[in-house]
Amino acid sequence: MMNKLQLKPRELKIISVIAATHSIGDAAAFLGMAQANVSKYLSDFETRIGLKVFERTTRHLALTQFGEALLPYVNAALDKNSLLINFIADYKHEKRGKVTIYAPTGIVNYLARQVIHQIEEIGDIRISLKTSNLGRNEFSEGAPFPDDCDILITYAQPKDESLVASVLAKYSITAFATAEYLEKHPINCPEELINHSCILIDSMLVDDANIWRFHDRESGEIHDYRVTGNYICDNTQSALELARNHLGIVFAPKESLKNEIISGMLIPCFPHQDEWWLDLTAIFRKREYQPWRVQYVLDGILNCLRQQIAQAALGRPEQEN
Repeated sequence: MMNKLQLKPRELKIISVIAATHSIGDAAAFLGMAQANVSKYLSDFETRIGLKVFERTTRHLALTQFGEALLPYVNAALDKNSLLINFIADYKHEKRGKVTIYAPTGIVNYLARQVIHQIEEIGDIRISLKTSNLGRNEFSEGAPFPDDCDILITYAQPKDESLVASVLAKYSITAFATAEYLEKHPINCPEELINHSCILIDSMLVDDANIWRFHDRESGEIHDYRVTGNYICDNTQSALELARNHLGIVFAPKESLKNEIISGMLIPCFPHQDEWWLDLTAIFRKREYQPWRVQYVLDGILNCLRQQIAQAALGRPEQEN
């Protein structure tokens, strides 16, 4: 059985230039190669395929009948190779195309409000923000990375260990309600949540309840509390809207509610010591697998988030090295 021919773009280029110049010497000068190397490339190619491409005359080289038939295929292959090289260069270096970012509802809103507009000179990049809330098992099992995702910002490590996970900060999650709700329904500690209407997240339901975590302010240990309520939402933003209307207590990221806390629209139900701290993590493919547009947006988001987190770091637990 005949072995498959391995045709290298370089030797095809040499054949094309020789055909255009009708001379080994002129082809060598054009290509910036030694004449002996050009001659050897041609000789090795003809030996490997078992056919002559050029006829040697006293003055110049002329294509054989086979060479005449071969040349259009050689040039077509070079054109395709050039298109492929240009495509790869564009894919890696051009600021165009879509970059898809997934995050939980609160983080998506925070990115839209505080981060995305600070990424300058995005050129023809299109940024797509999509919601991805963690399921009840994904805190421990790892966050899935959607097929169309370029950057995932979430509260868990990735399920796929080949991905890069960069921890940005400790992120506070705690219970919030309106002053009006708390005036009518006072609460002093997480143990009393069982007596309150808590606004639930559908993806976190276990036997018609959610599990909320808090630190024990005395021991420092984490305790889980089973909470129930009249309202169930499929995202945190809807749950917050219900809480703003005095319908119960919501469990939400503190960082995403700066405006509400400052205005007094929502207030924490418990002291700072009771807050549950999660690692806010950016997940992405290794840089050698990313087009440049993704690297550009990723660097913009990470730099912005780190600056904002550094400014708001007062009061957070120290991060482990």
